Amino acid sequence: MGSAASTISSGKQRQDGKIRVWDPVVRIFHWSLVGGFTVAYVTADEWDKAHELVGYIIAGLIAFRLFWGLVGSRHARFSDFLYRPSTIVAFIKDSLAMKGKRYVGHNPAGGAMVVALLLAIVGIAATGYMMTLDMFWG
Repeated sequence: MGSAASTISSGKQRQDGKIRVWDPVVRIFHWSLVGGFTVAYVTADEWDKAHELVGYIIAGLIAFRLFWGLVGSRHARFSDFLYRPSTIVAFIKDSLAMKGKRYVGHNPAGGAMVVALLLAIVGIAATGYMMTLDMFWG
C-alpha cells in the first residue's frame, strides 16, 4: 500500500527543478491507450476488423501494464499508489476542505481511479471478445 514516502518530497529532481515521475514505459502506455481507445471508438460502427484488432492491442497493453505495475519503476508500481479505502475517503475529505496532502505520482483518489479505469477497460475488452463467440452472441 502507498505510504508517506510518496508525498511531495520524493522523486528524482532534475537540474531545472522539475521532478521526474513517469518512466518512458508508462508514458508510452498512457498515450498508446489513448490512441487505441480513440481508434476503437472511431471504428466501432464501420470497420469491424480494425476495431477488433485495436481491441486486442488494448487488451495487450492492459496485460503489459499489469505486469509493469508489479516490476516497473517506483511510481509505476501499484504498491506506490494503492491505498486503503479509509485513506482514500480521508484524502477526499481533506481535499474538499482544501487541506489535501500533495503526492508525487498518484494521490489516493487518483490511485483508486486507475484501478476503476483498468477494471472498466478489462470489462470492455472481455465483453468485446465475447461478442466474437457464438457461445454468447451466435
